[in-house]
Amino acid sequence: MSVIICAPFFVTSAFSADDIKTSASTNDLDPSYSTSQLGQPVAQGIAITSQGVEKKVVLQPEPVLKRIDINRIGSAPSYETFEGLRLAKYFTIAQRVEIYQEAKPIDAYILDAKKIRWLHRNQPWNNASDYRSQLKPIFTRAYGTEVTMSDPKNKEGQIRYTLDYRDIYQNQFPIYLEENTRNVNYKHEQWQQNEILFMHSKKIPGIEWFETVNLGYRYSTMNAKNDGSTFAYYENRHTYFTYFSLAPSERCEWFGQFEYFKSKRPKSSYSYNPDHFFYAAEIRMRSKDLKTSVIPRMSYSIDNYYPFTNQFSKYEMQIRIGHDFTPKLNATITFRDVIAFRDEWDNTAPTYERGNVVNDSAGWVGVESRMQYRFYDKLWFQGGLDLSCGTNMSDFDNTAFLTGLEYYAPGLIRVDFGYRGNYYYNVEDYMSSVYFKFYLFM
Repeated sequence: MSVIICAPFFVTSAFSADDIKTSASTNDLDPSYSTSQLGQPVAQGIAITSQGVEKKVVLQPEPVLKRIDINRIGSAPSYETFEGLRLAKYFTIAQRVEIYQEAKPIDAYILDAKKIRWLHRNQPWNNASDYRSQLKPIFTRAYGTEVTMSDPKNKEGQIRYTLDYRDIYQNQFPIYLEENTRNVNYKHEQWQQNEILFMHSKKIPGIEWFETVNLGYRYSTMNAKNDGSTFAYYENRHTYFTYFSLAPSERCEWFGQFEYFKSKRPKSSYSYNPDHFFYAAEIRMRSKDLKTSVIPRMSYSIDNYYPFTNQFSKYEMQIRIGHDFTPKLNATITFRDVIAFRDEWDNTAPTYERGNVVNDSAGWVGVESRMQYRFYDKLWFQGGLDLSCGTNMSDFDNTAFLTGLEYYAPGLIRVDFGYRGNYYYNVEDYMSSVYFKFYLFM
């Protein structure tokens, strides 16, 4: 959700971790990938000297902008990206299908529990059975099609259109109590997103650094259906985002990200127009032999819920260390620290007759470990063990394990499926979840 030292540089709503990538042809290898990950050496070309002698030379790769992906294990923080299957001279296509369950992060559970407490003061919401009722995995089905327009002879500029559709189940809002009974409402949300992305990648003349700049716009419509008394919603959202990176060498890359969106609910009986700002920065450093990477990252987001004066902000800091032990064995460990703040200055609940200002927070620290072993051709076994602990509320502390299989043929197909289990030991509850992800020509 990635050694030398570089100078500092600025760098994932339900889907804060959007894909951050440009394309490379299936013949152009990114230098940040070791031979253990691609299963083959860097591509070579043939040069003819003035004496007529053939000489093998390493082809210069095109810059590729990537994203941190906790599922990418080893010295590289993310998967190599490709422009897709070329169906016509200037157009390529790629497809993905993702079906997965996932637990909410600890800060979401803590803030929900606190909100229930002040919404319903007669229900203290401070025992294990109450907290267990919050633990439901979010279930998502997502389908995406990418169409990229590019000149096969000039890869500096590309334009990509993405159509994304997803169904989200059990995105549980705080459990509101009515007439002293638990009224649990799990919403079925339907998202449709249309995205256009302008990409530019080039080696800077003179200094020979790789630069990559992406500018994008996404229009989303979200519709929620539910049972019970909680109102469903219809929302549209305009998102503007940019990603940029600068790589002085294959051992160092500076990455930056900015995102802004404005949401509206035109069918609502009251005005609701939140603004969202997201900033992130990371430095991707690699050892001389390219087998070890160290990637510190920091991100900050803030939501302003106009026309109200309410705010939600979140800080995340992490450091990711990856290593390739052998061509078949890779591992990654990530240390993370998160703190979120909720400030509802004009809140009037639970009486809705007078002001009841709410200022609360949630924080947690965690460590995520992953390993993978290639035991046959392009088939990998994956495993992991995680630990997450709240810093201001310990009820949702948990350990988790992950196991799965991945088949990865670069540029052609990637299939990733597995199982994850979270054990919330303080409330003695266990949550099971599964995932399946399929990527074609991407």
